[in-house]
Amino acid sequence: MNKHLKQFVAAALVGLSFCGMTGISVFASPKYVRIIGEPVAVRESAGTSGKFIKKLHSGNQVVYLAKKDDASGVIWYKVELEDGKTGWVTSAYSETIEKSSVGRLEVAANLMNVRAGASLTSKSIATVRIGRQFDYFSSKQDSEGQTWYKIQYDAEQTAWLLGTYCEIIRQASPDDSGKDKKTDKTDTKTTKDSGKKQVEITESPVNVRSAAGTGSQKIGSTSQGKKYTYLAEQKDSNGTTWYKIQYTSDKTGWVISSLSRIVPADAKTDTKTDKKTDKKQIEITTSPVNVRASASLSGKKLGTTSKGKTFTILATKKDSGDKVWYQIQYTSKTKGWVMGKFCSKTDSDTKTDSKSTAKKVEIVESPVNVRNAASMSGKKIGTTSKGKKYTYLASKKDEDGNTWYQIQFTSKTKGWILGRLGKLTAK
Repeated sequence: MNKHLKQFVAAALVGLSFCGMTGISVFASPKYVRIIGEPVAVRESAGTSGKFIKKLHSGNQVVYLAKKDDASGVIWYKVELEDGKTGWVTSAYSETIEKSSVGRLEVAANLMNVRAGASLTSKSIATVRIGRQFDYFSSKQDSEGQTWYKIQYDAEQTAWLLGTYCEIIRQASPDDSGKDKKTDKTDTKTTKDSGKKQVEITESPVNVRSAAGTGSQKIGSTSQGKKYTYLAEQKDSNGTTWYKIQYTSDKTGWVISSLSRIVPADAKTDTKTDKKTDKKQIEITTSPVNVRASASLSGKKLGTTSKGKTFTILATKKDSGDKVWYQIQYTSKTKGWVMGKFCSKTDSDTKTDSKSTAKKVEIVESPVNVRNAASMSGKKIGTTSKGKKYTYLASKKDEDGNTWYQIQFTSKTKGWILGRLGKLTAK
């Protein structure tokens, strides 16, 4: 027998023997484990005597790696946690789920970085092309409020993609992976005219909780654009503001203020066609961007367009996932739709204060990206840090309703920062 063939056979036999001795069964295709208990311990080894690592909570989804029987015959699942560490959970309070139960996304930009962590500073482990699809089962926001999706990159590896350049094909069940449980107790502030206000959700998905704090029980979830009657507000032990809402006809709940905003009760969010669209335009902020026949990810693809191109807005519309789409005059004979997060309006919705030179913008977080446009997809031109002050020039809202401030970043350069990361001051 050929020497190399002998070595291969020997290695295969050793591998099979190892699996047989340990009782570990590894699946060729990636699967996921969903937690069905509250809470469930993750341990270093398969058994109740294994060292405790952390707790997972009902609804959390983690990557399945293997399974093993303990001394009592109970099945344990080996899983990968949000931070990349591995551990074991008992099958008594968890279950394996099929791919159809997790989310699916499509890459919407060419040569996009796949990163080891949910940050632009994390190591790039690969690049992927437009049109590539992945399973995803959790999402998180970085320090700048940008959404990242944890994907199953291959059978053995998970990774992160920046949500700005992804199109969601199928929503994943929201979960609280990686969040520490806390008990948050503070006084609740109820305003006299709370019934005249509403809370509008500004991101997707957003957890609705039984009390004001990330450690409270999750009673459901909601999505961008949804509105609820505002009942009260409260700060948790970290100083974070939460809004109490009328979640259903017979149930109240709490949502975090960073993912929602208070609006007048008569504010409208219905799909609309702009009356003065002939004066409004959008500029494409990334490359390439799909142009579709309808305002939906399932709409027929008519072609693509690229960064810097501008088009006249014919109409605006929200899809079933509350994502904003713009209808454009794609060619002289063809109309099409582009997703709002891949472009920015170039009309007169930028407000310039006549006394802006008397105002300053003070940075309240670190670090904060400064961009060349009032959008998460705007090109990053630099960073700044907490306590820095800049001359305020103008303000603008993006397609998701987020406020941005234009500042005099350097003596020769103007830039934009996300409004919630700065505050206007008189000096």
